[in-house]
Amino acid sequence: MTRKYPFLTPEILTLNALMLASVLSLIFMNSLVAAPKVLFGRSLTAIPPSLFPSIVLVLLAGMCAAALVVVRTRISSSLTGERLSGAEWLRAVILFGILTLYALTMLPFGFLISTAMAITLISLQMGARSVIQISLVALVGPVLLYLAATRLLAVSLPELNAIELFYANLLSPSVPDVPAVPPVPETAQ
Repeated sequence: MTRKYPFLTPEILTLNALMLASVLSLIFMNSLVAAPKVLFGRSLTAIPPSLFPSIVLVLLAGMCAAALVVVRTRISSSLTGERLSGAEWLRAVILFGILTLYALTMLPFGFLISTAMAITLISLQMGARSVIQISLVALVGPVLLYLAATRLLAVSLPELNAIELFYANLLSPSVPDVPAVPPVPETAQ
């Protein structure tokens, strides 16, 4: 199938949009990521919260640029020859909707609940039908990622207070009870 404009395929347009979005996100990172909590002039996190998103965005921009080079040099001619079918466009729109829902539910539901919901919906969209497999991926994956980010990397993720308290009690070393200092009796005047 010959096209009038072979470089205006949905794949190339999507790659261009992703690369533009990632570069703009890197430029405006300070507006996208909240400043870390500060106590006595020092940050409460070991690393800045913008480090991981910056790494991901640099990798995304690099992969988009590499994919554009591959497509433009016609090493991969399969990407420029066919159009997406209606079902493929529908799947792309549904995925975009799921990821938008994920972003919107992050603050009210917290990281764990919103990530489990998003992984479940994406698994169902991809065709997974095993309840055990979906449950394991949707429950174990976010918990491990949450623990790795909050405990190993000291990154603050949004979470519901009840879940944060549960993890704090579960993972914090038990502190022995320190006897309270008795109050100093007031002298009668």
